[in-house]
Amino acid sequence: MAQTERGHVLVTGASGFTGHHMVAEAVKAGFRVRATDVSSRYYGAMFEALGVEFMKSDLTGREGLDRLLEGVDSVIHVAGIHNYSTPDKVIFAVNTNAVENLCDAAVRAGVNRFMHFSSVGVYGYSSNPGNPVTEDDPKLTPPLNNYNVSKWEGEKIVHRYIRDHNLRATIFRPAAIYGSRSEYGLYLVFKMAYDERKKKKKTILGKGDKIEAFLHVEDMCRAVIHAYDRDDMIGEAYNVADDTHIPTTEFYNLVDQELLGKEKEFFHLPFPVAKVVAVVSQFIAGMLGTKPLLEKATLDYVNCDKIWDNSKLKATGFGFKYPDMEKGMKETLAWYKKNGWFAL
Repeated sequence: MAQTERGHVLVTGASGFTGHHMVAEAVKAGFRVRATDVSSRYYGAMFEALGVEFMKSDLTGREGLDRLLEGVDSVIHVAGIHNYSTPDKVIFAVNTNAVENLCDAAVRAGVNRFMHFSSVGVYGYSSNPGNPVTEDDPKLTPPLNNYNVSKWEGEKIVHRYIRDHNLRATIFRPAAIYGSRSEYGLYLVFKMAYDERKKKKKTILGKGDKIEAFLHVEDMCRAVIHAYDRDDMIGEAYNVADDTHIPTTEFYNLVDQELLGKEKEFFHLPFPVAKVVAVVSQFIAGMLGTKPLLEKATLDYVNCDKIWDNSKLKATGFGFKYPDMEKGMKETLAWYKKNGWFAL
């Protein structure tokens, strides 16, 4: 398929982890791609090699957005902040206000399709205790942190533009995304395992019996491409998570085995103790202007089951390349080791 056959797509957040993978997948699928972010970071050479146009932009302001969307047929809105320590003013500017700016510009530009990245975090982590959470389950019950709130407020804007402005949008709620070249999220779990490689025991919060869910970045990007040509997916929201439902201890054992060549015994840090550590850590970090060692929002996330029902997405005919995280996780960890991120 020729690169321009699928039309001209704008990918936001293109210099982030998921964003640069989305750019590559869109090129592979035959799109002419315009990438945008606040900077190209170290992906400029990649964009050039792929024949991708990069335009610097700040979506938190409206200036320049009409030019950014000029000639664009569709938008894949990946950009967002996933960092619990981000000041509220910044996280809402990016995860909420920027969504309205982009939706407004997309309507003016008359784009044919709008793909919006939300998060399973919009449900909170107790909307349907012990059961798979479906797209129709309650949202933000409770609103554990302002990242979740900002993503739900941003998603509500997309719903409003679908209803009031006929925006042909599809919304994706991904689980914890992993893959090569990530610098946050699950990568921090890998890094902690590597940093603590000489310790006899691995620190784990609580009993480690909470259920975990995952999503390979390639499957996330493939889901977007899958939805592009399906009118029946317009106006709908979809959980995007693989079929993995394993306890935290099992996940950590896999990481240690693949990264370090052996499993380790666990040192279980009780949640009440961890909460005190988080409060003190956040206070000190606030005084020093640094990132805290542990955040309360992270504790809330760790202390909940993550069981996201993916049957709605599967019913559209989408099939996961990595339906179980084991193969993808092993490939990802092997990539980090081969490329010198974790040298033993």
